[in-house]
Formats: sequence, C-alpha cells, structure tokens
Amino acid sequence: MSSQHSSHDPAHFPASTEDLLYSDYRKTEELGTLRQVARALAAETNSQSVLQTLCQLSMVRGRASGAAVAELSGDNGVYVACAGRTIDLLSMTFPLEGTITGRVANELRAITILSPDASSPFFAELLPRLGIGPILLLPLLANGQLFGVLSISRDAGHPQFDETDEERLGVMADLAALALWKARLLEDARSADAAKTSLLATLSHELRTPLTALEGYSELLEDQILGPLSAEQQDVVMRLRTVGRHLGSLIEDILTYASLEADRLTARNATVRVPELLDSLHPFIEPLAREKGIEFSIDLEPGLPSMHTDEARVRQILLNLCQNAVKFTEEGAVSVRVTRGSPLADGAATVRFAVRDSGIGIEPTDMQRLFRPFSQIENVPAGRHRGTGLGLYIARRLATMLGGRIEVVSRPGEGSVFTLVVPVTH
Repeated sequence: MSSQHSSHDPAHFPASTEDLLYSDYRKTEELGTLRQVARALAAETNSQSVLQTLCQLSMVRGRASGAAVAELSGDNGVYVACAGRTIDLLSMTFPLEGTITGRVANELRAITILSPDASSPFFAELLPRLGIGPILLLPLLANGQLFGVLSISRDAGHPQFDETDEERLGVMADLAALALWKARLLEDARSADAAKTSLLATLSHELRTPLTALEGYSELLEDQILGPLSAEQQDVVMRLRTVGRHLGSLIEDILTYASLEADRLTARNATVRVPELLDSLHPFIEPLAREKGIEFSIDLEPGLPSMHTDEARVRQILLNLCQNAVKFTEEGAVSVRVTRGSPLADGAATVRFAVRDSGIGIEPTDMQRLFRPFSQIENVPAGRHRGTGLGLYIARRLATMLGGRIEVVSRPGEGSVFTLVVPVTH
C-alpha cells in the first residue's frame, strides 16, 4: 500500500477549498440549529410558554447572560418574560419615552448598544446594578403585528453583539413572532369558545324557568282542572304541550353541550328498566310523527335484562336520534328496535337501540361531519330541516361517556339507521 497521502487528504486541499468546506459545514450546522429552534417554539401552545422559551433560547444562541421581552401598552412597556440576569425585571412597568425599546418599536429594526449608559436615564441607572453590559434589541413582528421587543444582554465587559449575532438572533426572533401569532390566535379562539359556552348555559338556565311554568299551565288546561274544554281547545293544548316538550329538549341539549365543553358532566348510574325507558319516549316523539303523518313504533326483544347506567342520558340520546329521524322523514315510518348486542372487547353484555327511518338518507360527503357540533346536512331545502346541529354531537359524546358508541348505516334516498350500543352495566 502506498505511503503517499491520498489526493483527498484535507491537509493537501488549498486553503480556499478548506474555507469553502468549513463554510458549508457552518451553514449546515446553523440550519440544523434553526430547525431545532423552530421546533421548540412551534411546540408551545400558549403565548407565555413561547415567550419563556424564546428567552431561554436567546441566551444560548446569543452567548448571553440574560434575555427579556417587553410588551407595549400605550406610553409604557412591561416586561412579561425574563431569564438569566434580567429575571428581576419581570412584571416591571417603565415609560417608553427616550428608551431604546421605544425606538425599536417605532423603527421596527434591530438596535445594538455597547453599554446601558446609552439607554434612557431610568435604565442607565438600573442595568449596571444588574451587571448588564452590551444589549441587542429586536422587534417581535409577524403579519404586520408587533408583539413586543426582545432584549438580549451580555455581562459587563463582554464583547458587543456583531452583525452575525444580529442576523442569527433576528431569524430566531422572527420565528418566535410567528409562534406568538399562532398561540394568540389559539388563545383568542379558546376564549371565544369559553364565552360562547358560558352564554349558552346562562341563556338555557334562564329559559328553563319560564318554560317549566308554561308546561305547568298547559298541564292544568289539558287535565281540565280549570274547566271543560272543547275538542278544538284540547287539540290546541296538545299542540302547545308538544311544542313545549320540543323546546325543552332543545334547551336540555344546549345545557348538555355547555357542560360537555366545560368537562362538568358525569354519569349518574342507577337501575334502568328498559320498557319504562322506552315508554317515556312516546309523549315526545308520537305527536311529532303524527303531525307529519308518519308511523312511530317501538319493538322490544323479550327478556332483556335491567340495565345499570344513566337513564336520563340514554333517554336524551334516544330522543335526539328519534327526533332527527322524524325530522328527516316525509313519509313512511320511524321505528325503534331494542335487542341484545354483541359483547364488548372486555366481555361486557350490551343492548342495541336501533332507530330506523325511511327518510332522505345521508350523502357520503355529509357523513364526514355528521357528528360535528353546529353542523347541518347540505342539499336540504332551506327551512325544512333546520336545528341547532348539536343533537348527534351530543348523542355521540354521551354514548362515549356511558361506555358505548353510535353506529350509522345510511343510503341517500333510502333512509338511515342510527344504533346506540351501550353496556348493560356501566
């Protein structure tokens, strides 16, 4: 084997080639580090976590001893995240006038200062006491919105930040600003959802009281306690009670939705006799079916055992499925067939409640969003089948809470079968 050096020995490359290779290596290393920074920032889901992660990364990437983020509010700034030597600045409010932070916010560009003496009188006195020397300040800007100003500091006597530092840390600040923008959007959405849920719950509670009074008055009339009624008057009262029950079920759905979204709903299990449960459906569903001229029936397999589950929630699921079936059926029938089901994976016995209709069926494109809240089936004549869009969403959530599930079989134009499968004992 020859003792001569290979032509690929780095020691024999011209200096310019070595420089190129080193430059490529540094670029690759820098790109890898940026990817890690981007992943770390993108992993955070709230703005405060993004800011704290940004401060920590800034100290590492900038070979710095401190980092802080100031948000702007009118003529003042406030430090909302700090790390390292600047930790004592957290929550401190300061006037923006005459500060470098104010200049960065106005000019939307990076500014480097060699020592705190170049800052405002307020900071010129405070920062040296913290042992702070050179500072690099960067705007946190994304989609035309300024989220704050990032200050990265080194100890007194250390080298000032150069152009390479400014470029490297500027890219990181831009990545952080995008992460902040995403996190604030998520926080605004969560806040809006919470406000919506709270409003729905409050309105529903307020509506329930007068509705209960109306139901009580209509029951007095229907029982003719206040005097005899003609056939026409009895029909009007019956329709009044039917509408009242429907409105009550809508209010119950809204309250249930609010409780589910707030994770406040738990099952209240007790012994449930299936025939009695099914009998309780008739006052709600029969008048709706009769009004549309369709048949409503219930078929119960003999010998079904009693269940141990939340009767009110099973009834609510079945009411939603039956009301939907009647709503989307113009002629024909709606039926409920109750049978023993196949055991679950753990061997638990189940009961199947199959709600069948001869209605319009469901298009494959609608099946994907069938159980989403507030969703409506497309290609339905306007005003004919409108509702809250909560029924099926609530039904599936409640079924899951009871350890069960909902199965769907449907063909457009041929009707649908929605089957609630729940364990006998939950």
